[in-house]
Amino acid sequence: MAGSSYIEVIVPLKFNGGIAHYSIPGTVTEAIVPGTWVVVTMVHKRYLGVVRSVGSPLPEGLSPEKVLPIEKVAALKPLPKEQLDIWQDVAGYYLCSIGEVFKSAYPAAFFHQSEKKREVNRPQPAITPEEPKALSKEQHKALEEVKAHFAAGKRTVLLDGVTSSGKTEIYISLAREHLAAGRSVLYLVPEIAMSRQLEQRLRKAVGDKLLVFHSKQTVPTRKKIFDRLVAGEGNYLVLGTRSALFLPMVNLGFIIVDEEHDASYKQDDPAPRYNGRDVALMMAGRLKLNTLLGSATPSMESLYNVSAGKYALVQLRTKYFGAADAPVTVIDMGKVYAMHNARGSFSMQLKNLMEARLKAGQQVMVFRSRRSYSSYLQCNECGDILKCPRCNVSLTYHKYNNSVSCHYCGFHAPFEPVCRNCGAGTYIPRGSGTERIAEELQEMFPDARIARFDLETAATRTEEKKILSDFESGATDILVGTQMITKGFDFENLSLVAVIGADTILSLQDFRADEKALALLEQLRGRASRREGTGQMVIQAMQADHPVLEALKTDDREAFRRQMLAQRETFRFPPYVRLVQLTVKNSSADELHHACRMVARELTAARVSDFTPAIAPAVDRIAGKYLRNIWIKLPKTARAQGQKAAIAKAVAAVLASSPSSDIIIDVDPL
Repeated sequence: MAGSSYIEVIVPLKFNGGIAHYSIPGTVTEAIVPGTWVVVTMVHKRYLGVVRSVGSPLPEGLSPEKVLPIEKVAALKPLPKEQLDIWQDVAGYYLCSIGEVFKSAYPAAFFHQSEKKREVNRPQPAITPEEPKALSKEQHKALEEVKAHFAAGKRTVLLDGVTSSGKTEIYISLAREHLAAGRSVLYLVPEIAMSRQLEQRLRKAVGDKLLVFHSKQTVPTRKKIFDRLVAGEGNYLVLGTRSALFLPMVNLGFIIVDEEHDASYKQDDPAPRYNGRDVALMMAGRLKLNTLLGSATPSMESLYNVSAGKYALVQLRTKYFGAADAPVTVIDMGKVYAMHNARGSFSMQLKNLMEARLKAGQQVMVFRSRRSYSSYLQCNECGDILKCPRCNVSLTYHKYNNSVSCHYCGFHAPFEPVCRNCGAGTYIPRGSGTERIAEELQEMFPDARIARFDLETAATRTEEKKILSDFESGATDILVGTQMITKGFDFENLSLVAVIGADTILSLQDFRADEKALALLEQLRGRASRREGTGQMVIQAMQADHPVLEALKTDDREAFRRQMLAQRETFRFPPYVRLVQLTVKNSSADELHHACRMVARELTAARVSDFTPAIAPAVDRIAGKYLRNIWIKLPKTARAQGQKAAIAKAVAAVLASSPSSDIIIDVDPL
């Protein structure tokens, strides 16, 4: 090839938008097409990049003498062009560089693996799929409705099915049909724990066609899956978390997004700060694929899209085993504490209910939204609260190793009980996390076998599997956990689910607080809906009359959701508008205020008018930097993308003038 041939290369950097121009030296004899992997040098460092275009002209101002040649073509099969198009879609929508999307799709460890010697693959015994499970009458009806909507040209269907209604069997039926037709299927779940639960079930259904992909797998394992998919020599059911969206699935035919409402689909950091559900829909639109969204508690965005005619709706209102929803009892903790009718975090009413279930040989699940032993420490003399030295937030106390830590910046230190403020008092644990709840339960029920399921106790797959298998087999009587216990578990002997301190999820400063709380509590309720219909849910709260709890008790969830949508429309919140959040950071409070004023000026100059003043978040200093948020509302019209481009330009102008500042752009924040 001639040395005057220029190519655009995507490199895993934010700099220059992640795009750089290179020449092709005459020593390169391999064919170079969009998607080809090449080794290049940028700022004295070597990178593995992907060719975006071939034969493109040089940008104005870039002379041929300054264009470096590529070093070599990497020994990797080219990515499909459609994947590069999807990267560009994601970068454009979420206001980041295509290089950042590339870096998110294939982290540095993956690149290093590509240069290493291939592992020796040991042959594995083939797995023969089992016969499909017979669907109930209600499942079959829902399946046929979904297929009818797809046949009629509706690309996206929302399957609104109550917990334990058997949505997974419908997913499996559709996946098997696509596999039989020679097409691959992408099955997304919000969290790794869910993929681990589903893996065995799906392998029985599709055998060797199943590939599982998530960030906790080893790099060689992920690389092996990449190689199989990019080769395009077979079709698979790929089960994964949001990172699986960027796999090179060359013959993708169908997408399933389970628990579509779940906030875990949103990537908070680093860029791209994308929502896995929305990128799946973006991908399906570009590739003209059908997508099935499933949830027992659909998001407001999906319900809005149903009402607008954008999505079709299929409802599954009957549980597979015919059991009714577990009845909900709400205990007013204000009255309980006033009457001195509690033992630690537990009302005597809940204690007695738990005792009865345990005596009957049944199991109990206790939910607490906070891990650790206590959420803060306070001096018993001067009232000082022990705070993180780098963040404006209290340190949490972990009794098992007598340490304090910050869940924002990762600060960690041994616990020193003497008050650092007055020197005379002692720091006393306040508030309760899962560790303290488990300790209280052991004191109340000394003969009970109690386990915790949170980020501290289930950090590895082995630990997670043991905790869950022990509870499933009956080796554990009471399981205490955080949000990790809400996701799709089916424990046959579980008869009581208790929520401790529900106010922590009901009192968030967020217009989505009620939606999130209702979804979480409904998911927990599903764990208590036993096949015999004898399950129960108990919620302890100071706000016993909260509208979310009333909706849960009275089963008036549909009306409550309509009410939430009406409120969103009145006050112009999503899904009726689009939100962009700018988070301005600086280690100097004065420079932070200056940068925020500059942002306001630049937005106004760019004719972006609907934005708030700079607002301090609940935690306004993290890792030594002060924070302010600016919220921008955009219309859901064609004008929105133009305004987003204006926002990006305004942010770039501020950063050029205030290099000590950092500004994070979050499109559609959760």
